[in-house]
Amino acid sequence: MNLHQATVSKAFWHYTLPSVAALMVSGTYQIVDGIFVGHFVGGNGLAAISLAWPLIGVLLAVGMMVGIGAGAHASIQLGARQPNKAREYLIQALFLLMGFSVLLGVVLFFISPLFLSFQGAEGEALLFGQRYLNWMLAGTPIVLGSIALPLLVRNAGAPRLATFAMGLGAVANIALDALFLGYLGYGLEGAALATLLGELLPVVLCLGYLCSRHSQLAISWGQLAWRSQKAWDLLKTGFSSMLMYLYISFSIVLHNMLLLQHGTSLHVAAFSIAGYLMTFYYLLAEGVAGGMQPITSFYHGAEQKRKIQASYRLACLIVLSVGLCFVLAVQWSPSFFAQFFISDTDTALLETTSHALRLFMLAMFLDGFLVITATWFQSLGQARPATMITLGNMAIQVPFLLLLPQLLGINGVWLAVPVSNVVLSSLVLILVVRQWRRLGNG
Repeated sequence: MNLHQATVSKAFWHYTLPSVAALMVSGTYQIVDGIFVGHFVGGNGLAAISLAWPLIGVLLAVGMMVGIGAGAHASIQLGARQPNKAREYLIQALFLLMGFSVLLGVVLFFISPLFLSFQGAEGEALLFGQRYLNWMLAGTPIVLGSIALPLLVRNAGAPRLATFAMGLGAVANIALDALFLGYLGYGLEGAALATLLGELLPVVLCLGYLCSRHSQLAISWGQLAWRSQKAWDLLKTGFSSMLMYLYISFSIVLHNMLLLQHGTSLHVAAFSIAGYLMTFYYLLAEGVAGGMQPITSFYHGAEQKRKIQASYRLACLIVLSVGLCFVLAVQWSPSFFAQFFISDTDTALLETTSHALRLFMLAMFLDGFLVITATWFQSLGQARPATMITLGNMAIQVPFLLLLPQLLGINGVWLAVPVSNVVLSSLVLILVVRQWRRLGNG
């Protein structure tokens, strides 16, 4: 597609539909993961996933930082008709992924037992969580590559291939879950193995494309050269995306600790189910943001300011509309969503989860607004406001997490996120209005 000539709507859907489809498939297989764990391992298995996930979130955060940062700069250079400079950013991303794979894999493996104990994990939840982490951290290069490489391929001009690769991995993951958990009964080790094998497929496909003659930014051995300034630039641009995932990990750790302090592992299991459902919407928002980012960066490079505004407006309309519908559906019948993850005999977990979903997901649609807005600023090469949004999320949520449980008990834990989302979104709206006026006056 020639982005210089295509309408905003056509360009937006050309990039967004594959991006959303890929991440929705990803969200579906993550939910299926939770369903298999809930039915074949039980509440302690769901609690273990929640306790282990923050370390996996660190890997996803770094992969997102590299992928988004390199992708944004590559798209800006393509918009400025500089394909060689765009290719150099992709090359730096590959170097960074290799380096981070070794560093993070070793460090996180050795701190994982202490990390689980720090959250208050004990008994089966601790045992299951450690087994899960042992497998996932051994596959660190696969985890990093599975999130970063499709972003690079998408920004290299092949969004449909990125979608196909992620979709193929997701389908493989679901099939392997059925084999390892449902048929062979491998437990959480089986869930981890299914995830890694499923993620290996998009890694292989995307690497193959980036090194093939079919890519408009094809990479060859002779072009592999380290450019420290470009590596630093892409890390700065992608930093807020990393912070977004680190914020999620940090939030999960705090929730796990407070839920175990004011409740039991039953509440941690309910939180895990809420997390699966929120992840589905969060990935929708990431998909829309991912489709918006390449064209917004392109328009920024081409100095087409009206189109920058139009792409953001369309992204917000989609994400907020879907989010509001999802919130209303959960309020209407939380047990409908909870029952997919819980066996028929576990009525206590079903009741606890239904109550948690009503409170915890009350303002979920605002998460989508924050994701879209942070990515919008990133796509304009403005790392500072994008980073401020993520840091603000942490700074605002922590006081509510510490205060509300003291006043309201377990209900305070569930309400901390929606209350902090309302406060932060009000502040972020001011940043958006200021940037909007600058574009209009430019």
